[in-house]
Amino acid sequence: MVERIKALARKKPRLYEALAYLFFGGLTTLVNWLVYLALTHAFGLNAYPQGSGSYVLLANLANILAWILSVLFAYATNRRFVFDSQSKRSRMLREFWLFVSARALGYVLFDLLLFSAFLTFMADRPAKLIMNALVIIFNYLASRFVIFRTEKKETPPDEGA
Repeated sequence: MVERIKALARKKPRLYEALAYLFFGGLTTLVNWLVYLALTHAFGLNAYPQGSGSYVLLANLANILAWILSVLFAYATNRRFVFDSQSKRSRMLREFWLFVSARALGYVLFDLLLFSAFLTFMADRPAKLIMNALVIIFNYLASRFVIFRTEKKETPPDEGA
């Protein structure tokens, strides 16, 4: 099975990348949801009326903590298994900074602003599910085209032709 995956990565790198991103994105989403559900349970979110200030505050606190843990997990898996980054320490720090910055932008746009708006007329779980879908798309585009982009190497012209 491992050899088949390696063969796919060599023959169709973009397809492998997309499939790996979906797989590890799914795992990242699972990490995010498990932490979020555990924290909303621990905080007693259901004891507060939906849409109340306490409800929104606790849901957002759980969401922030879940986001932090899932971003760390996502960076490690994206760097190694999806985009196969080989960057050295100085480039890796820049890469991590870009990764966290892009995730923070996505968090502010979707998980904070839009999630909070949706909480005023929708339960927390459907709102979170919608935000997850939007965040996955945004994060892939940021990772693919900004964070883990590879520099194209110029190929020398054929000298014998």
